[in-house]
Amino acid sequence: MSPPTPPGRPPLDPPGTIVRSVARSIARRLAEQHQVVGALSSVVDLVDNGESDSALDEIGLVIQHHRLPVLRTEYEWLVVAATQLDSPDSLTDTGVERFVVADER
Repeated sequence: MSPPTPPGRPPLDPPGTIVRSVARSIARRLAEQHQVVGALSSVVDLVDNGESDSALDEIGLVIQHHRLPVLRTEYEWLVVAATQLDSPDSLTDTGVERFVVADER
């Protein structure tokens, strides 16, 4: 069963688009944390430069370093992107799942 559709058009979107959508979603929720928004913008820049694998690694590191709360649907979409990129270790090595919280209502 697929997670609910995030911003964009997944599951037809390429993994980079999914990563970009999740990074922007987290940045919107945490807009008052300027350092976090800056770090997440580097994830978007990586995607825009065609470096989806690196963007997935980077978003995992940003989440881990800043201990960012990740909504369940955001996490599920990161898993979809990681699967498409054949890179599940990008999320498991950084322990992103530890930061998953319930979706906002």
